[in-house]
Amino acid sequence: MRAVVVGGGLAGCAAALELAARSAEVALVRAGPGATALSWGTLDVAAGSPLRRGGLPLVDPASEQPLAPGRRLVAATHANPAHPYTVLMRGRSPESEVKEAAAALDAWLAPAGLRVLGSVEQTRWLADLRGALRAADLAFTGAGEGDLASAEEIALVDVPGLAGFDARPALRMLAAELAAIGLPARPLRVVPLALPDALAALAGEPARLARRLDESEARQALRAAIERLAAPGRLLLFPPVLGLERVDRVIAWASDTAGCRVAELVGAPPLALAGHRLDRALQAALARAGVEAFAGRVSAIELEAGRAVAVRIQDPAREAGEPERLALDALVLATGRFVGGGVVERDGRLAEPLLELPLYDLAGQRVDGIRPHRLVRRDYEGEQPLFAAGVRTDARLRPLAADGAPRAANAFAAGDLLGSFDPARDRTGLGVALLSGRRAGIEAAGC
Repeated sequence: MRAVVVGGGLAGCAAALELAARSAEVALVRAGPGATALSWGTLDVAAGSPLRRGGLPLVDPASEQPLAPGRRLVAATHANPAHPYTVLMRGRSPESEVKEAAAALDAWLAPAGLRVLGSVEQTRWLADLRGALRAADLAFTGAGEGDLASAEEIALVDVPGLAGFDARPALRMLAAELAAIGLPARPLRVVPLALPDALAALAGEPARLARRLDESEARQALRAAIERLAAPGRLLLFPPVLGLERVDRVIAWASDTAGCRVAELVGAPPLALAGHRLDRALQAALARAGVEAFAGRVSAIELEAGRAVAVRIQDPAREAGEPERLALDALVLATGRFVGGGVVERDGRLAEPLLELPLYDLAGQRVDGIRPHRLVRRDYEGEQPLFAAGVRTDARLRPLAADGAPRAANAFAAGDLLGSFDPARDRTGLGVALLSGRRAGIEAAGC
């Protein structure tokens, strides 16, 4: 069987890897890294949003104890009947589903030095670059080692001249946030890192600094400075620059050198290197699995007798010529939303460009054919229909046409293309991508 997956983010990669594990011949088409490469280092399946109206609670109002990720996931499946989780979790244990998916992802990423850390039984309290607390479900190597709840002392590492990070205001915010959620008081401090001249010259370019730290020579030059940061029971929180390709090796080296726990803060542009690491590790997993990669954008999907039979790929590197045609037995659309091109503005109105699928917002209202500005509300904390625009599916994740029937019997949808949820507001984007991508791959393998 030949399957084609359109989209190279986490959802598309998960679908392709599941298909390959079931002996399918898999081709994956991607125009670029997509939204996965912009991720910050956590993998949230049902993160709480305590500062936003309508968000899931972090604390059980009856016991006043923090809700574990598994309990918040169960709550999420009931909070929004149109959420993709409603389809994905029907007849299944949400906690078991997440555990299985996390284990699969960990196995895919581990050969590249990236691990999935955490569990659905306990929230990981992480800090981001601004010092804001993040109640994370799962996290990747780097940020994942930075659980604040178990630290005797927390030290933010100040890297002089580093673009996008100022340790002192971050420490003040972190102190306020820890007090607000009632975690036990512990010493908080800023510790300066004395970079040698060769590395200090790269502080204005975080990605280049991270790449240099992959090299053993650069780490050796930094050894004395790391040793000076050592203290028993201390958690050293670096900005996310501890390696670009092998963060696991750099973190292990820094921990051994300092004699205490070392982790990274949850990143954000221009320090969002976690997304690059995840994308790189996924591409390596695809190569190991024998997935054939095609660079370009699908320009058309051919349908015959209610089934998808081929896609046509337009490679932007080719200035002219007919698009390449790939015949298929099963199709997975993991095209994302606005970043990946799964939802576009065409003639000033929202559209799904490949199968002309209807789009739906959080309330289940159709929004295709509507001008985007009409779907934006002047309410920072409220729901934004535009950001939830996506397709609906049946129980097998086959996208539905306007009449409620599957658009094609052998086509499946996954990731942010699925509608009726806002991945940024919910912080469930990667969770939905992983769970729906795996399910779409499993369903497609049965075609």
